[in-house]
Amino acid sequence: MVLKNDNARKKILRELPLFARLSTELLAELVSGSRSATFSRGQTIVRSGDPANWLYVLLSGQVKLSLSSNRGSEKILDVIEAGRSFGEAELFGTRTFLAGAVALKPTQLLCIAGAPMRRVMSADPRVAERIIQLLAQRQIQMEAELAASHFCYGSHRLLEFFLGLAGPDRDRDTDTQITLSVSKRLLASRFDMQPETLSRALRDLTAAGLIVVDKSRISLKNANITRYLADETSAHSIILPERLRMPLSGGNGYAVVDSAAVAAKQNKHLRPFCDAINKAGRQRMLSQRLAKSWLMLERGVMSRRARLILRQSMDAFDSQMTELDMLAESTESRDACATLGQVWRPYRDLLESAPSQSGAQELFSINEDVLAAAQNLTLSFEKSDGTPQGRLVNLAGRERMLSQRAAKYFMFGNMGIQTSRCRAELKRSSEEFSATLAELASATEDQPKIKDELDKVAQHWNALQSAMNERKNASFAPIARKVFTTSENLLQRMDTAVNLYADLPG
Repeated sequence: MVLKNDNARKKILRELPLFARLSTELLAELVSGSRSATFSRGQTIVRSGDPANWLYVLLSGQVKLSLSSNRGSEKILDVIEAGRSFGEAELFGTRTFLAGAVALKPTQLLCIAGAPMRRVMSADPRVAERIIQLLAQRQIQMEAELAASHFCYGSHRLLEFFLGLAGPDRDRDTDTQITLSVSKRLLASRFDMQPETLSRALRDLTAAGLIVVDKSRISLKNANITRYLADETSAHSIILPERLRMPLSGGNGYAVVDSAAVAAKQNKHLRPFCDAINKAGRQRMLSQRLAKSWLMLERGVMSRRARLILRQSMDAFDSQMTELDMLAESTESRDACATLGQVWRPYRDLLESAPSQSGAQELFSINEDVLAAAQNLTLSFEKSDGTPQGRLVNLAGRERMLSQRAAKYFMFGNMGIQTSRCRAELKRSSEEFSATLAELASATEDQPKIKDELDKVAQHWNALQSAMNERKNASFAPIARKVFTTSENLLQRMDTAVNLYADLPG
């Protein structure tokens, strides 16, 4: 499409929703202040720091908006498809571009100058209102994506993205074919992942029978996806209490947002360390959950689900290490965070290896090193907080960890690894869990919502104890499945309880 004259530009402008029902006079003013521009693949449209004098409407092609560091790394903020615009925030706000724009394909733009845009907005408030709505929508989408990157795992975020591409009318009983319009490298950057993390997430979804990947084509196995999403214990492995779907930029997908976690973030200035205590405590739990899942793979029981949870938990641990590094303010917390990062790396390498009996021997000690480091980091945040509420968040978080620790020692004991120690640790974990549960209940007996949740926790804890005690009378595999599942159910309930303690008034 070549816009050789005013009539061609007028036709394009008239069809844009932003300028719907604009008067002939105002439309003519926009035409006089606009021009078309073409860019070849890889050509820069704007650079970071360039003055923002134009609003850009993409007529054809594809444009990426990205930030780059001095070290050469890149973060993709958005991929603009034909029919969308960019540059509004810069034109009416900072007047300079923070993100650069590069054509991913041969691209044609309609460029509208800022001065006539402002005059048109003054003369027709509907245009100003549409600009405000557009900017507000993008702000909400940005917040939704940020929350999703913190509270959801890579494989689940990708699945939600694919479902968004398929649209709301996909047939739940047949397969749906979608095509990725960007490379997997760009998709990984868009979701703030490393390429290998994206590849793992795709493999996990494939291993779970949810998708089939053929280069840029993705086949969604809708019947399996429906069952997967209906099963909370498998679909939402860490357990975000209430979910809210938000459209990603361009309406090309959906992100999952934990509304309770977002609210906690917004109120963080009232409880500056509760979020840090909760997050560091989650690392404690993940150190045990990772070992449990890896051992299930070694035993060959529930391999598909164990592999998915293992990958999700590794992604979560990586993501939270970055957040904890930013939250660590005291020297003690910074040192503890650095130590956790150091012991996490060899543990992660071991978890990436093929499960084996010899690897399990090494796992027995190394996962304890990670747990101890995460415990020290959690205690440093509790010390900085210095409130009764911070202590309750820490105690509830330890219960979350103990739910996985018990299942882990059950697995180690079955493999014949330090069986006497496993029995002793199981007994110690059981006693600590029961005593702490009573303390938590006593401290918040005037909170009916927490009391109800702790009652459910007690029921699931009893179920886990019963499952582990069945080992004497049944073969291993069915008992292992029950232990794994009940420990995940207990984790879900306890995670909800931790968030309730974190959300108490300071």
